[in-house]
Amino acid sequence: MLREANVLHGIGLRYFVEVARTGSLAAASENLHVAISAISRQIAKLEQEVGTALFERMARGMVLTESGELLAQHARRALMDGEAVINEISEAHALGKGIVRVGCTEGFTRYFLPSVLAAYYAEHPRTRFILRSGTPAQVENWVTIGEVDLGVAFSTSTSTALNVEYSANAPVCALLRSTHPLAQKEVLSLDDLLAYPVAILERGTTVRQLIDWCCSVREKHLEPLLTSNSSSAMHHFAALTDTITLGSAVSLRGMQDDCTWLAKRIDEPLLNERLVQITAMKERRLPTSVQHFLLALKEAFSEGLPDESANGVQIKTRHAGVRVHN
Repeated sequence: MLREANVLHGIGLRYFVEVARTGSLAAASENLHVAISAISRQIAKLEQEVGTALFERMARGMVLTESGELLAQHARRALMDGEAVINEISEAHALGKGIVRVGCTEGFTRYFLPSVLAAYYAEHPRTRFILRSGTPAQVENWVTIGEVDLGVAFSTSTSTALNVEYSANAPVCALLRSTHPLAQKEVLSLDDLLAYPVAILERGTTVRQLIDWCCSVREKHLEPLLTSNSSSAMHHFAALTDTITLGSAVSLRGMQDDCTWLAKRIDEPLLNERLVQITAMKERRLPTSVQHFLLALKEAFSEGLPDESANGVQIKTRHAGVRVHN
């Protein structure tokens, strides 16, 4: 069985295919302008990974084994498919067209990212988008393995496995309607929160992680009125019941509901230890279309995040309806 390694793609396959085609390390070396020793090492690595010999070394040259024939069939298809994709992408860029794939945590899919995508599309109508949502761990994995170009998620630490293209403080706030009894308070305490019904995301999110830590340190108990894995359902329920939710002001940016939501700072240090980050695959050179969208996304975050050092500032947004109180 093939192990999960570089067997199915990469430079090793290209060397392997050329040796199979020419039947000689020397001929492959001449055609590829690569040292024989380098090609030999790659072939040996492939054979080690598949666990069997791919060539018979004979006086007249290198002859594929049965296993080698099977791999050669795959390799030729893979290399041809790769070249076809590269040509397709090159043609798309020549026409000003590109695909941007974004992975994010679910809260960003409600208002913020759709608004950013729509604004970008208005200026770049040939761009196409793929947007998928999941947990912070899923988003990190998608970026790591290349299933998405950019990841947008909250985090309590900076990952060393990814390139962090943008990072900013994004404390957990209390999100409530302007009619809520706590609406007139500038800053809320944990006791303020616990005195009223709260709707919160389920475990596996940074919000839940931090509020659980906070309650544990303070020896308090939070019993949510609603726990959900859907921020959309949670916010709609909160609007109907005047319940407090916990989250970030930036995730509400772009909403056009009739009611006014306030984002209140909570006076708990642990709840301030959160970042919003845009990440990309480590050491990957991003396609031009993704680079352009990344710039627009950074700008949108800069406009949407409140100044944490100020008091009583209003969040900068293109749509009315969301204010932040620090």
